[in-house]
Amino acid sequence: MRFRFLKQRSVFLVGSGIGFVLPLLFVSLRSIFVADLVVNQESSLWQPEYYLNKKSHDEEIILQLWKKANETSDFNSITYYAWLAVQNLKLRKIDLDKYLYSPQEEDGAREIKGTEWNWLRKQVSVTCVVFVEKLKLGKSIKATWGKRCNNIYFFGHRLKDAELPVINADVKIVSSWQLLCEAMNYIWNDKVDTLEWIIFVKDDTIVIPENLRYMVAPLDHRHDYYLGHPVVLWGQTYNVAQSGYVLSRATLDKVVQMFNTTEKCIKGGKYWKKEDYYLGRHLSSLGIHPSDTRDQYLRGTFHGYSLQTLLWGIAKPGSYFTRAVYPIKEECCSPMSVTFSASEPDKMHTLNYLLYQLHVLNGESRFGNVPAKVPVREEDVWKIALQEEFNITHLSDISSDAYYEIWHSRYSEPEQLKIAKNYRMTPDALNCLLASYKAGNRSTFNCRTKSIVDSTKN
Repeated sequence: MRFRFLKQRSVFLVGSGIGFVLPLLFVSLRSIFVADLVVNQESSLWQPEYYLNKKSHDEEIILQLWKKANETSDFNSITYYAWLAVQNLKLRKIDLDKYLYSPQEEDGAREIKGTEWNWLRKQVSVTCVVFVEKLKLGKSIKATWGKRCNNIYFFGHRLKDAELPVINADVKIVSSWQLLCEAMNYIWNDKVDTLEWIIFVKDDTIVIPENLRYMVAPLDHRHDYYLGHPVVLWGQTYNVAQSGYVLSRATLDKVVQMFNTTEKCIKGGKYWKKEDYYLGRHLSSLGIHPSDTRDQYLRGTFHGYSLQTLLWGIAKPGSYFTRAVYPIKEECCSPMSVTFSASEPDKMHTLNYLLYQLHVLNGESRFGNVPAKVPVREEDVWKIALQEEFNITHLSDISSDAYYEIWHSRYSEPEQLKIAKNYRMTPDALNCLLASYKAGNRSTFNCRTKSIVDSTKN
């Protein structure tokens, strides 16, 4: 009996020990394993904060991926300005106030050929791929930032709409990875000659293509690049679809070569909403890993949250931050940010208006704070009226009050025009009116009855 009791107690203690030790061992191994994969991970992760009064940095933005690319580049420095110098180009600041409000050319079109954004659009091709779940969001993208992509594709699953050109795969879709895979093959076969940089986003994302062109301009799309917001999960690093990700032409080529049939696409991943993880795993097998897209102040450029959330703070940061391969420090958002979340159509349009249409006139503005030029000065309008209405051309020093008396001799109200045709005032009648005005006699009845030439007697 005693032996049985000791045996049962021993089994209980051993089981309790295993149950207590194994989780601790698992957590320890996991921490060590993840720590090896996370780059520059620190104990104090960035916590979003409200910072309305933070001073902006005026110096050139230098992205971390440019520094990394510099190791294999022929350039001494592969920053954006250095890249422009190689193109024999130099930036020149323009007076934005003058550009917006100065008189336009005769044809009514402003000169935009030399502006940086317009030149970059021709030099750096950005293809946008949007995965649509809500048609309203897809239509909002088409009406806002989608127009600034060089090419744009909308892919969906069993979606049809006359206003939105959604592309539905011809085959049965069994996973979100397969939809991504089929989309990659579609655009590769459709625009292979024009593809340079391809950004993949969900329909609740707003993209700033101009900033993306700025980011990738110094890079070579013939090299392997995989850009976005990378996290680590199950020992695998990948860029989350929540904030969008960018592939260079060379990277997309390798993915398409690996998965060039529907059967291969199906075998590449079987779970829904994990297409970003599968893409990262497949690219990792090819030796392609996420790049560090932070700027020199370690501020992020790809954001899977809304601006309201990023600027005002997050109550419970999720794996988006805690598992970040390149953690954000102090401030949340780089001035050269590429993506934000916009979960509602009205937010999409609001951000688009704030980014591209709203202009703020400060105290230094000149053109925006003065009246626009008009063909005739306000003080000369009544002189032209004298000439056209009364056929008077010989007066140059008449006062506004005298003009009013002349006008009132014809009309009961100054606002009335052209009641009788061919009305003319003779010089004698005009002199009579002026003499009566100077004498202080406001009654012009005698002048009017003697001077008006009735057109019906002609």
